[in-house]
Amino acid sequence: METKKLNLFMSILKIGLVAIGVILSLFIIGGPNMEGTVEAQETFREGASMSLATSFTGFIIFASVGLILVFFVIQLITNPKKTVMSIIGLLVALVLYLIFLMIGTSDTNESLALLEDVQVAQGTIASSSAGLYTVISGVVIALLVAVFGPLLGRYRK
Repeated sequence: METKKLNLFMSILKIGLVAIGVILSLFIIGGPNMEGTVEAQETFREGASMSLATSFTGFIIFASVGLILVFFVIQLITNPKKTVMSIIGLLVALVLYLIFLMIGTSDTNESLALLEDVQVAQGTIASSSAGLYTVISGVVIALLVAVFGPLLGRYRK
């Protein structure tokens, strides 16, 4: 397939998927709110609008994971050194996340000032904190590399 036709096809696919997502989101937004009757909420929850939206979301997630795996296999075949380095980076991030998860957090529902009806399990708080610490660590490391990388390159010469 020519590059021009492939770009056109991908643009049409992107616009089509976004349009379907927006339309299904409007179905959900147009549904009953929390002030509606319980029967209306139950009917909406078991109705076609909610079913279509959740099915579409599941399809998008499944297709995305599949495309990511296909991308990694293709990259592993065509450019193995960089792909292995990327996979090592993902594994380092996973190990860092697991370390932060094992360390835990001292946050509780009370220290986070959560409302009575929004209480969460301690495991949820710990995993969220570990994820935040992992992302913050990654951003700090990236900034350090961006700032000091060029300086180290000049120092080596």
